[in-house]
Amino acid sequence: MLDPDSRNLYSSILAPPSGMVFDEAVAATFSMDPVLLLETPLHFVDIDMSEPDPLSILQSVRRYSERITTYVQKGRIQVPRVAGPSPLFGLLEEMIVEVNSPSVGGVFHPKVWAIRFSGSDGQDSMIRLVILTRNMTTNPSWDLSIKLEGEIGPREEKVNKPLAHFFRKLPEFALNGVSTARRKQAIRFSEEILNVSWKLPEGFDELSFYVPGIKGFDWEPPESDRMAVISPFCSDEVLRTFAEKTASAVALISTPEQMADLKKDTLGRFPRRLCLNEAAETEEGEDNERTEGVSSTGLHAKAYLLETDRGHTHLVTGSANATNAALLDSKNVEILVGLEGKTSEVGGIDELLHEDGFGRYLDDYDGEASADTDEEMREAEKCIRKARLMLAQAQLSIKCRKTSRDKDNLWTLILVGNIPSLDGIQTAIAWPITVTENSGASLIGNNSGEISLGEFCTSSVTGLMAFELRSRHHSDFSVSFVMNLPVEGMPSERNSAILETVIRNQGGFINFIKNLLPLLADALTDGHVAPSFRAGDDKGISRLSSGEEFPLLEDMVRAYSRYPDKLHDEISDVIRELSSRGNANDVVPEKFLKLWEVFNSALRERNARQ
Repeated sequence: MLDPDSRNLYSSILAPPSGMVFDEAVAATFSMDPVLLLETPLHFVDIDMSEPDPLSILQSVRRYSERITTYVQKGRIQVPRVAGPSPLFGLLEEMIVEVNSPSVGGVFHPKVWAIRFSGSDGQDSMIRLVILTRNMTTNPSWDLSIKLEGEIGPREEKVNKPLAHFFRKLPEFALNGVSTARRKQAIRFSEEILNVSWKLPEGFDELSFYVPGIKGFDWEPPESDRMAVISPFCSDEVLRTFAEKTASAVALISTPEQMADLKKDTLGRFPRRLCLNEAAETEEGEDNERTEGVSSTGLHAKAYLLETDRGHTHLVTGSANATNAALLDSKNVEILVGLEGKTSEVGGIDELLHEDGFGRYLDDYDGEASADTDEEMREAEKCIRKARLMLAQAQLSIKCRKTSRDKDNLWTLILVGNIPSLDGIQTAIAWPITVTENSGASLIGNNSGEISLGEFCTSSVTGLMAFELRSRHHSDFSVSFVMNLPVEGMPSERNSAILETVIRNQGGFINFIKNLLPLLADALTDGHVAPSFRAGDDKGISRLSSGEEFPLLEDMVRAYSRYPDKLHDEISDVIRELSSRGNANDVVPEKFLKLWEVFNSALRERNARQ
């Protein structure tokens, strides 16, 4: 239990089980990196690409975006600094639903995936549930996750009622509403999850779910003999309340900064006060090879371990920190999973703290070594938080207008809405996530209700707007975030423009088709993806024309024999979209069009015979 040597990459929890294919998924998270969401569909079909290229991402997002919905706290989408701007981010708009807690002062804070897979014949559906302590980001912190799988059975399972209620409520948290299809999806997951019989991790024999922030499904620790708390954020009130519920509050594992903020009386209730040591905070040490280069820094895990007089261990983990908003006032919407098993089978607090367990990464908290308080930084953080919240609460939207210079094919994006007074903010700028921040327009001193963000090409038009706030109190301190704003006048050809921009040329088109073919069955047909040509590499075209062996033809024949209608619909749609832009001749090779006509003729004859 909680073995630090048992580590998983985020992508591994999304890959389909052997012999099964992806159907659809619903996720909930407090914060999100758009890059991770952009690559998610590739993981659902288990395509092994350590460095996914734009063409494979484009194809997978186009194919699966209608099946994936991510609910995220408004104002907590990250600006993707690592990947840089890309028109592909515009395709995420429909997959992202911004939400908030229904309680004043609370936030939407769960971290969960619900994924349905089915057999390759469309039968024998199963649900995978992943409850995490981390957000949908690439932050390399120490986190926990629990993965559960189960088949959808014929009757309701009482244990699933909190979980089913959570998924049914998700659309109600949306700030700009949700489409009918997304609402039906949430209801569908709610109904199916209610009937799932979960396979429990080895050694555990009881399971429970809790949804703090939704009335009737809160969690508080039961009476216990011993307790340990792991939480990077804590409040004195929660820790004192928890300590009163157990005969022995054995240990508190948190951060030095949080420990320094707690009262001495609170800390005194936990004989062992522990923080991560340098071996856990760096990539150094003998462990690094075992985990294939995956290192962790900082503590983000949340877990509550309790031992009872029946010789049982209770493990409760998920999104909730030991704070008032999460567990005392229940202002936040959270999600927790509880597992119970015999201590002799699953271990307990002593095993957790032992040198053979997580204990080797922990040191006693040194109360004398607390960091000095930087008042300027605290004031800067306070102002930034307030300004961020005010922008998230403002009724902002985007108006899209075609420029008068028709030949340029440019669109003017206008930020519509009243910008609140951003006290303590030196600079505030906004720009589409699809371009660089150099295009940012200032929000300071403009109360007209409309701010022109500039002129952009069709493929860069998006409602995903990045904002940067820089503090007046501490000029080095700034925060960037993204909001998914409603768009009026979205160009009808925007997605076609993205398609053309990413494909670029004939070599890119061939690569695009090659990435499409394995996805037609929502899984690899033979466990292999043919090597991709780089966009701009036309050698494949010449090999095709010279009669040299070329994997595209073989793959198309295989796809035709197995999924003729899918093949026709997908490729016809792509050619139609590119033709609507008037540049199909520049992108689609003539020899491919001739080849495609052969397939079209075969399909027509096939349909005529049926």
